[in-house]
Amino acid sequence: MQKAKIYFPIHSKIFLFVCIVLLMGFSSLFGVGLFQPSHNTRYAGMGGVNLAIGGSPMDIATNPANLTKNQRGGLEFGIGLPYIRSTYKDQLSDPNPDYAYSNSQNYNILAPLPYFGLNVPITNRLNYGVGVYIPGGGNGQVDGILRVTPNGQSFRDWSGIDIPGPIGDSRKIKEDLLTTFYVVKMTNALAYKFGNLSVGFGIEAIYSKQIAYQRFYDITNTLEVPGQGFDYRSRNAYSIGAIFGVTYAFTDWFKAAYSYQARNILPLDGGMQVGIGNANNYRRTGVSATFNLPEKHGIGLSFGDENLRVGIDFLYYNYNSYDQSFKQTLEDPWFPTAFGKTNTVSQNIAYHDSWAGAIGVEYKTDSFAYRTGYRYNTGVVRSEGMSALQAGIMVQQLATLGISFLSGNWSFDFAVNYLFSRKIVASQGNDWSVLHSVFGPNDIRILNYSQSLQSDVPAILFGASYRFQ
Repeated sequence: MQKAKIYFPIHSKIFLFVCIVLLMGFSSLFGVGLFQPSHNTRYAGMGGVNLAIGGSPMDIATNPANLTKNQRGGLEFGIGLPYIRSTYKDQLSDPNPDYAYSNSQNYNILAPLPYFGLNVPITNRLNYGVGVYIPGGGNGQVDGILRVTPNGQSFRDWSGIDIPGPIGDSRKIKEDLLTTFYVVKMTNALAYKFGNLSVGFGIEAIYSKQIAYQRFYDITNTLEVPGQGFDYRSRNAYSIGAIFGVTYAFTDWFKAAYSYQARNILPLDGGMQVGIGNANNYRRTGVSATFNLPEKHGIGLSFGDENLRVGIDFLYYNYNSYDQSFKQTLEDPWFPTAFGKTNTVSQNIAYHDSWAGAIGVEYKTDSFAYRTGYRYNTGVVRSEGMSALQAGIMVQQLATLGISFLSGNWSFDFAVNYLFSRKIVASQGNDWSVLHSVFGPNDIRILNYSQSLQSDVPAILFGASYRFQ
């Protein structure tokens, strides 16, 4: 077999440099949700459609069988910039004005999602691909929202701080709550072509981390209450995943593909300071926890040639089997609840399985490529699992436009995405409601509490790709 001519040392240096840049930026990488519709700018312009289209080094993330489409190989890099816009509202309606309150808060998050991929032909039938990318994650934060003290007492009695006057007498306080969770993958894949059939397999090295904290303040939001709230940080978590794909060309203008991505188990063990500044909780207690990224199945169809192509993808994400709750087990029974202290913190996130369908179109001339697409997926987060911190993953509809400038072996890509606004009204009695409306075994006001979250996500993506000679 004739081997392709490759200047691999140069490509290796480029890849190593980009990996270092990505690693340096981990602390500021926040995902828009737990899965992304696409991992590069070209596919982003087509509604995320890619399974049977291929031709990108970033096929390592969705269908590695398509690495064989580019016989010469190439590299690709870029960044997505989704801007998550959210409005959180809640209200505790009560005839007693000491308990009644309402909140309406807007918060916006810019979520940079860089990617880099390399496709190297080993022979005229075998290709090797490697890439680093951010498949998703989540970031949510509310600052200074009004609420009643956790046990319903006055600020003075609950906090132990002897503040005279209305501030000390008030049952109301301010709360800050943040959670950050992100995932980074590095995938190594091989693809082999058997006539019209291409088969690909990849191993994913996965890095993940979670950070969360809760802080309380007096009603003026100036004095932080010592000995309350929590601060949780997982250790750097590493795990392994796998992806498999096949593509079959029935004719020059029709292809079909299937892709399977295995479930990823993320070990989020770490430590938690319960009661920040509380002398009784003299150390950070150990935390044991795991989170699952679900398995994913995808079927893709591609119609047309290199000048005009239409793609259709159908996907299934199996969240329901793995992500009904997120449970943290503490070494010490220090975590406060309305019913006493415990060593188990369980969140009923109640994720639903998600079905997605997408259609994308790509039209090429000698100098430009034009793209558009649409995608719809059923909701992962619904009323029973809603909280103030679920922005991004709740949105369901996506419309996209894309354009590329073609110059020799280079393609300079640009795409605009819009994830349509969606509002969820929480069901009464979900975990967030209990946290903010149950003040003791004999003081339960769940029926008086209501909440909603509305989000939309505009995004722009920039990228470039180069085909090797």
